[in-house]
Amino acid sequence: MQTTGSNRLAVFLLLALLAGCYHVALTPPAPVAHEAPLLPAHIEIPPATAQATYTLRSGLAGIANRWTIQIGRAVVDYAHAYLPNAFPPGGPATVTVDLTYFEVYNFAAHADLHFTVAAPDGVLFERTYTCVGQGHAGAVVAAGAFAMKAAMRETTDEALRSCFAQFLADARPLAPTWATALRTAHRGA
Repeated sequence: MQTTGSNRLAVFLLLALLAGCYHVALTPPAPVAHEAPLLPAHIEIPPATAQATYTLRSGLAGIANRWTIQIGRAVVDYAHAYLPNAFPPGGPATVTVDLTYFEVYNFAAHADLHFTVAAPDGVLFERTYTCVGQGHAGAVVAAGAFAMKAAMRETTDEALRSCFAQFLADARPLAPTWATALRTAHRGA
């Protein structure tokens, strides 16, 4: 009977050693160049978004393991990369980026980012972008827990890049009307 108890203890210790908690931090992207600034504005990320994390487990990559994606830090980093050249500091407008949903399933990141462009007297633009990174199940199945961190980093990067790119594509043709609305409001004050 001593052998059974020793085996159980050995299995427990082995599981404890193999189980891990991995923090997934994305590498901040390089600043994105734009042809011309769209609108002088202040960029704002709500504290709940900036501090958001998402934790997941995966049976294929080792159910005893946990991966915590620093999604809030990533949103802040991507906002600093994508927005300052398009929305340089100054002016009365504010661009707010709010993470309203984030989840990983089927090894793909699913994110909803809500963008608001506001003037002192009201909202000029408001839209939520739903973006999905590619699923990276093949890499995780092939390499297990070792590939999971990289897969989560890559799919999250793809989702965030898509959301910011969609917002900027929508903002580019609308920015002149926003600037006109701000000048008109400023003259009326």
